[in-house]
Amino acid sequence: MQIKYEPLEAGARHNAPRMIVVHSMGEFILDPHPIHATDFLAKLGYSAHVLVAPNADIYICREDDQGAYHARGYNTNSLGIEFLVEGHHTYNTFIETIKSPFVSDEQLAAGIDAVRSWVRAHDIPRDKVVRHSDISPGRKVDPGAGFPWDNFLDEVMK
Repeated sequence: MQIKYEPLEAGARHNAPRMIVVHSMGEFILDPHPIHATDFLAKLGYSAHVLVAPNADIYICREDDQGAYHARGYNTNSLGIEFLVEGHHTYNTFIETIKSPFVSDEQLAAGIDAVRSWVRAHDIPRDKVVRHSDISPGRKVDPGAGFPWDNFLDEVMK
């Protein structure tokens, strides 16, 4: 595992984290040629605080006290983490892939550590660690049925 700094400019200047939003997205997006998730987010004017690659590398894109454009309506009071889905994806292949288990053990452990550190640093309660689909039902489906949500949440809160 390596920690990489990949600053993304999109986001508010200030953030007061009171919740954590868990997402997933393709590691590489076919646009039409493969583009890494960080470059894709930058191209669209979006961001997240942290991305976790399948090999457990951590990409730090925004500081905790900076807002990130990751969840409409929650960009200045939350921290966003993206679990990257291995491979090259269109939107349709991504949606299909997250229906089945897709997170490596190393990736899950790295994400648990990152979110646990946020929970402790910002005193965030269990009910404020949410999936993107929880706060945008009918519009968003990530991190998907293939994400081990209950295990993840239990481990984060230990």
